[in-house]
Amino acid sequence: MESFSKEQMKHEVERWESGERVEEAKALRFAKSSRMIGETDVLVRILALLVEHRFITTGRVDNLSQSWIQEIKQHGRLPERVEELLAEQELQGAYQLLVANSYPTIRETDHAGAKRAATEELLKHAQQILGEVDGIVEVTERLRKADPKRWNDLFEASKELLLSTATLETIATEFLDSLQERFYSREAFHGMTEAKESATKDLRRVLQLLPAEIKQERSALEELDEMIGLDDIKSRVHQLYRFLKYQQKRAADGYRSSDQPALHMIFMGNPGTGKTTLARLIAKIYFELGLLERPEVVETDRSSLIGAYVGQTEEQVMNKVREAVGGVLFIDEAYALKRAGQSGNDYGQAAIDTLVAAMTSGEYAGKFAIILAGYPEEMRDFLKANPGLRSRFPEANHYTLADYTDAELLSIGRLIASKNDYVMTDDAERALLARLERERVDASFGNGRAVRNIVMDAIFKKGALLGESASHEDFALLHSSDFEIATPADPSIEERLNALVGLDELKAELNQIKALLSMQKRRRAAGFPVLPVELHAVFTGNSGTGKTTVAALYSDVLKQCGYLKRGHLKVVSRADLVSGYVGQTAEKTRAAIQDALGGVLFIDEAYSLNGSANDYGKEAIDTLVDEMTKHAENLVVVLAGYETQINALLASNPGLRSRFKRTFHFPDYSREELLTIIAQYAERYGYTISGEALTELNERVGVVQNGNARSAITIVEQAIARQSLRLIGSGAEDSSRWTYLEKEDFLGGDAQ
Repeated sequence: MESFSKEQMKHEVERWESGERVEEAKALRFAKSSRMIGETDVLVRILALLVEHRFITTGRVDNLSQSWIQEIKQHGRLPERVEELLAEQELQGAYQLLVANSYPTIRETDHAGAKRAATEELLKHAQQILGEVDGIVEVTERLRKADPKRWNDLFEASKELLLSTATLETIATEFLDSLQERFYSREAFHGMTEAKESATKDLRRVLQLLPAEIKQERSALEELDEMIGLDDIKSRVHQLYRFLKYQQKRAADGYRSSDQPALHMIFMGNPGTGKTTLARLIAKIYFELGLLERPEVVETDRSSLIGAYVGQTEEQVMNKVREAVGGVLFIDEAYALKRAGQSGNDYGQAAIDTLVAAMTSGEYAGKFAIILAGYPEEMRDFLKANPGLRSRFPEANHYTLADYTDAELLSIGRLIASKNDYVMTDDAERALLARLERERVDASFGNGRAVRNIVMDAIFKKGALLGESASHEDFALLHSSDFEIATPADPSIEERLNALVGLDELKAELNQIKALLSMQKRRRAAGFPVLPVELHAVFTGNSGTGKTTVAALYSDVLKQCGYLKRGHLKVVSRADLVSGYVGQTAEKTRAAIQDALGGVLFIDEAYSLNGSANDYGKEAIDTLVDEMTKHAENLVVVLAGYETQINALLASNPGLRSRFKRTFHFPDYSREELLTIIAQYAERYGYTISGEALTELNERVGVVQNGNARSAITIVEQAIARQSLRLIGSGAEDSSRWTYLEKEDFLGGDAQ
């Protein structure tokens, strides 16, 4: 149990009270210690600091703060600053309700039923306003005692509003009572109209006097500025905003602009970089500038736009355009509308043509904005393939949203935890960053989305583990243990290495690599410089000598040492990399590499890529070299095949040879090693080889070509098949005989 001395806690509390940033996790641990040692005064000061800190951070007294306030109340009167925060919270709530309760219009020309309905609605709003204003009077009366200059005018204005609203309620009730079918009191009607104007005037006065921080009114630009990261985007949007304001002022001064500013945009970025959020803010900015009639965004994608038959696509696209008129049409993963190489039966081009027509002509041109979004590379290819669409989106309106940095992702994590009434300890923040680093493997990394998933997973794990046994602190703190991932208990690397038959030199080399990576990891953690390590390798040897098996073990070694994030093995051959058409080989090779990122790409019979000058294998090799450079330590490539042919492949491309500095040779198995492989394979499936059978096998393995383990295993499988036939034919019911492989079971054609 972590504990702190009274002096230590008081020193930190005084530092925080002097204005330094409150460290929430440490403050919560202090609170726990002060409860245990009975330091009530320190506890109350700590909790008050936490309440104020969260109010500054979140702009509200959240549920977690409310729990601290309740605990403070148990020990006496709330500190003055906490009282002020609660008062500000009440005023914020009152402001929202006052803004929402505007009075309906009542016309004297309306029929009696309409007058009655509108008056009843007016009375409902008046009663709600009375309740809120009564609270404002009470709150401001308390606040003005501490700061009369700031709160006195609001207090007096609230009292006037209370009086005028009560008068309105009385006169409106009298008017409602006077309504008899088509008859009503004109005097009461005009009195109600005057009372409504007076109450509305007083209401506006109160809303005007409420401090800006109470109203929390933020423009779209301010909302954008409060977003984490996106510094370049913020700068560009501010430039756009200033330009549009300039255009408006220029037009107001009588200058003519024959061309209207282009509102259509393209957002390019990986998942979770804020494309959708930015689109919503752009819609609000356009609305605030008067360029669009409403700030709404209609979100759609290929599935909602592309039809299944002729004419349906155009209809579905126009339905979305009509829905978006006055606002923004946001098309996510827009590149999916039409990719190069899609069949003629695909209606993606029809969707694009319909969008272009709606943007440039007809009744909808200039009445809505389109924002296309998607992954950077795919969007660039999409726009190249559709020049008619690209020309409608000026280069200045192309925005690339970069991946978040670690510091930005950590800030997002803190914000998500805070919104769920949690605080992360320093260890938890480091554990979160470690989880993010493991997940940041390729372009599919979810950025802000990944942070949210990890934090919510930690919260779930904490709750599932503790259940009803949770303490007060467990409801607020996230520790590093909450972010740890349970890993299955697989056999250790050492056990799997030792289980390999033969390959003694290779085992020693793997152990050396493991030691090197482990030592480099320790040096990095201690702040020492580390050696750049390249672990691409060449596996040479005949078929069946264990290359694929060792490749799987190699990937696990690299994962265990922290070199690889996923540590999976992706096995490919020429057919998985090479296509019969220009350009498609590079695409197939990149796709295979993408699947292998964070793990090992094992290219079996890699020498087959080394073809003639007109062969597309060279394109695969060139792509491989380029991608290996691009992905650095996020990818390990293993080339496997016969020694002579592999050396010829490496000689064909200098860039290839320079990247493969480790060569593992797999010799043919000896007779004794093959016998061991046979015995182990049979034992794995519950079979025992008799002594006579072993004598037969000792002669048999001599004809296995190239010391091939696959052929040795085939011998066992054939023996098991013969044993099954022998036992079934003899009607053997004694199960003890089922486990033995006899000499006669190994008599037959030689395995090749």
